[in-house]
Amino acid sequence: MSVYSPQQFKVLCIEDEPEILRDIADELADHGFRVDQAASAELALPCIDKGAPDLIICDMQMPGMNGLQLLEKLRARTDAMAHVPFVFLTAFGDRETAIHGRKAGADDYLVKPVDFDLLIASVESHLRNAAQREAATRNAASLEAAPLVPGYDEMIAFLATQPVGTALAVIKLDNQSELAHRFDASDAKRTNRLILRLARQGHCQAFRLQPHVWLAVMPDAGQNSGSLQTKLEPLVQIRLRDRFSPAASACITHSIVLGQTGSDETPAALIDRMRESARLLQREGGARLLCLEGPELSELRLAGAIRSELVGAIDQGELHVHFQPKVDAGTGLPRSGEVLVRWESPLLGHLSPAMFIPVLESAGLLPHVTDWVLKQTALAQIALVRDGMPARLAVNIGASEFNANLPERIACIFRECGADESLLEVEVTETSVLTDPVAAQAIIQALHARGITVALDDFGTGYSSLSHLQNCTIDTIKIDRSFVTRVAEAGPEQTIVLGIIGIARTLGMETVAEGVELESQRQWLALNACDTLQGYIISRPVRFDEYRAWLRGR
Repeated sequence: MSVYSPQQFKVLCIEDEPEILRDIADELADHGFRVDQAASAELALPCIDKGAPDLIICDMQMPGMNGLQLLEKLRARTDAMAHVPFVFLTAFGDRETAIHGRKAGADDYLVKPVDFDLLIASVESHLRNAAQREAATRNAASLEAAPLVPGYDEMIAFLATQPVGTALAVIKLDNQSELAHRFDASDAKRTNRLILRLARQGHCQAFRLQPHVWLAVMPDAGQNSGSLQTKLEPLVQIRLRDRFSPAASACITHSIVLGQTGSDETPAALIDRMRESARLLQREGGARLLCLEGPELSELRLAGAIRSELVGAIDQGELHVHFQPKVDAGTGLPRSGEVLVRWESPLLGHLSPAMFIPVLESAGLLPHVTDWVLKQTALAQIALVRDGMPARLAVNIGASEFNANLPERIACIFRECGADESLLEVEVTETSVLTDPVAAQAIIQALHARGITVALDDFGTGYSSLSHLQNCTIDTIKIDRSFVTRVAEAGPEQTIVLGIIGIARTLGMETVAEGVELESQRQWLALNACDTLQGYIISRPVRFDEYRAWLRGR
């Protein structure tokens, strides 16, 4: 009977969304398929003519020639490409769209977001018959690409004989596409030999799960994952050279995930989790070795989920703003409020800004959210002014956003909304201001020119420099809650807070104490000349309607 091998086949992916195209191509490559990519139907035509794919996966709705038109063009051909298996991807899950695709000659129809397991099952189903037909010519090359390396079934049988706690690692090649360009297909043989050699040196058992995914097992129950980690570290980054062609060289990197067998999970389920984690690690840059249950991988999983969920969070109403009042320390009367972004994700639940803002910043998505918060702030100010209520509001600006473009960005948003910039306060951290005081002062002056005040948030927790602080014309210093927590008790916190208040008064700055939760804290701060208070004892952050009701009550 013929042996099915994904390496025999080339799949052409056509999708106008770059991220979707990349993910589908990566998934297919992970399962051993050779993959060509095209961002449009027009660009796909040369790939079809020259590359002769064995199967095509195509988005149905694309600018220019759509998927249906491409399929009709293919089915009208007189060569072998007229019969190439064709799988549609579409965001439309309705019956009528599926019927149109089937009538045009599609072999299958999958709905986005893509279920990768279903996608691979569909691709393998359509290609299996072709594998049997071409096995006679492909089989020898397939076997040569994986010499003497036991596979998945052998791995499962082997792990069934091992004790609980056996250390193992999934090893995933990061840069398969680079190697494919620099070396011919026979390089898989050398890579396999490298894995086997390193496994023997480390007294490990190696299994080949996919063309560029391996499992290393340390059978000795006395060894642990720390020992396996030490033995596999040389695999994280190595240089591969062709002895017959010195110019053909490449740096090979691997994503490696360590784990241990347990009593409450089957080996197959554990390996699946480790493979998925290795794939995630690769998409986050690869060339790392992490533990399956370690904090780094947990953070990567959360960051990936946040990025994917945030794309539609604003449009779907998951992001919203809360308002927390600030009051005069002496009279208790409202002075202003701080605008705080919140996210309620149907999938991830309630996420605090401390959790998702750093992910947004690293992914380059923070400007989109910042502009949205500024717009919500402008609209809230308009409503407060109309109601005759205190309308000054503060917005936090991340370090990456505190740049020369910030004043004009704010001006454009407030101008479009018809709001008053002079009622806005920008809160920035010490890092934003003190790392480059000259540049920071220029930004502050541009904000002041528009009537916007600037507050230094979390003061005292960074690397405050009095000389830098004197050169930056900050309007307000916010005393960090870590000092406020024990300010009513005799101790160093009182001395620090008194020093901050004294510095602020000397420099003509206002002070705001954040995190005020106890009456004893409120009284001490009021008695010691702190200007403004913010915290739960006054009000928790609330939705805008509740904020207005709170203001009316005062």
